[in-house]
Amino acid sequence: MDINDVIMALKEEFPDKAIDISESLELLKETINDTMDKINNEVSLAYSSRDFVRVRRFTELGEEINQYEQKLEQLIELLEIDDTNENMEEVDLKGEKTAGFPDYSAYFVDTNVEHTLYENFTHKRPFGFRMNNQQVIEVKTWQEMLIKICEMLMAVDENKFMGFEHKPTMNGKKRKYFSRHETGMTKPKLINNKIFIETNISGNGIRNLVLKLLKEYGYKSNEFKVYLKADYTEMHR
Repeated sequence: MDINDVIMALKEEFPDKAIDISESLELLKETINDTMDKINNEVSLAYSSRDFVRVRRFTELGEEINQYEQKLEQLIELLEIDDTNENMEEVDLKGEKTAGFPDYSAYFVDTNVEHTLYENFTHKRPFGFRMNNQQVIEVKTWQEMLIKICEMLMAVDENKFMGFEHKPTMNGKKRKYFSRHETGMTKPKLINNKIFIETNISGNGIRNLVLKLLKEYGYKSNEFKVYLKADYTEMHR
């Protein structure tokens, strides 16, 4: 089997795992993009100091990495599935045990522990998030977190946010994440009565999109913290 056959089999037999792989590759791609930015800075510094040996070294490194970027793009495109909404547990938000359902409160975690955007959020429920040194904003779902972040960023620079509609890197290969029209979107949410955002995205998919949003606004990803309410990983083993 070649890679195309393998990916087709994964999408047909294990679509949830195909999504996991795709989202992991998206995170890797974002990390590589950050690395390329650092390489670009080093090239500029080396050129300014007329250190052409380092200019050539970093240029060659960037060219090599770019080849892997292109391969990642191809794999991500092949793995893309139309519906990326992960199955969410019907959790009693009060943490009470309900007849016929597991005791979800047994999986609650310390809400004071900080998590980064480079972690796996599959089977985890958010408690809140914090940008820079601002206070923690509480949310109940990853989708609510995305909505609140978009509202905050739109208040900072509305024109930049509205421009995401026509920016390929801010949208999926087959569907829009940002659009003035809800046509073609699965679960659109209107932000400030001006632009729709797609909310039919898994926790890891939202994590990847938030990383892109922060980068567009010039915020450091390590200054963004996530707080969890529950971790159901053991339940799904």
